[in-house]
Amino acid sequence: MDRILLYDKDGTLLNFHKLWTPYAKKCIDDFAERFNAEEIIPDVAKELGYIDGEIKANSTIASGTGSDIHQVFESFRTGGGKWAKDFYEENLQMLSDDMELIVGVNTVLAHGLNNGYKNVIVTSDSRASTLKFIEKFKLEPYIFDVICGDDNDYHKPEFGFIKGFIDKHNFDIKDLVMIGDNAADTMLGYDEGLYTVGVLSGTGEREHLAGADLIVDSVMDLYDKEGKFLLDA
Repeated sequence: MDRILLYDKDGTLLNFHKLWTPYAKKCIDDFAERFNAEEIIPDVAKELGYIDGEIKANSTIASGTGSDIHQVFESFRTGGGKWAKDFYEENLQMLSDDMELIVGVNTVLAHGLNNGYKNVIVTSDSRASTLKFIEKFKLEPYIFDVICGDDNDYHKPEFGFIKGFIDKHNFDIKDLVMIGDNAADTMLGYDEGLYTVGVLSGTGEREHLAGADLIVDSVMDLYDKEGKFLLDA
């Protein structure tokens, strides 16, 4: 069977906590300093989902788009949204430096190619950051396409987020599998019958992966030792 494997990026292919946890703290602290509003740090952190030094599953910062995150900052201070957008763009290199692959990602993507599958990244993150990720880890040969948070007006888990991609290539929904670490991934295409796999390598625990047809520890569990995909075994 031809398969199109849709991979979330952060928490699924990329170590979410190493990248976004320090960024969240720095962003919130710098925002409070810029607007001379240290007292709002706990409230901003709570709205974003950064609580007690951890990013919570299915929170704005865990599964929202850049626009969602910017709106949180704007809700606390006029001009905060633009500040957050500029801060993100100014720190793209820092984010790139902090990126770390989940163990086994190269092997998993290679297995996909060897089986004749198409590997696609489907992320709420920006295209600029996603392309830096692909470039840093030299993943270009493995990746068929990317769908990013700033590509259209839809957000995961809205089916519209991937519908244009499906229509463009005339793919059959039964050939697609979505893999991710948040309900935004495992609920994507739920009403259309898209098969989803939840992974426990990111922010989500089992109880956070609503709609998942299957839950595994990480992408390494998608293939057996012979490189056969678990749904085809």
